[in-house]
Amino acid sequence: MIKRVNNLVKLEKMIQECENIDIENINIEKVKDIKDIKINKKKSSVERILDFLRSTENPYVIKVNGVIVKMEFSNNSNITANNCINKALKDLYLKNC
Repeated sequence: MIKRVNNLVKLEKMIQECENIDIENINIEKVKDIKDIKINKKKSSVERILDFLRSTENPYVIKVNGVIVKMEFSNNSNITANNCINKALKDLYLKNC
């Protein structure tokens, strides 16, 4: 159980680092182009989110037509997109333990 908690702490730290990365420090060659990310539209919304998260190194950064796009989400609701991404990554981690 302690190992799982430690891994969750590491996962939370990784998510925060992904979210806070400076766009100037991103290697464009390592960023997946949006056209190369395949999502099965027949899956549930949760499974589609997890497929997206599995297919990217950083869920906050993608490439569109060779241009780096860093996503940020509004905090103007009770549940933010950041919270949804964090929850999905944690759920994915727990599912694979």
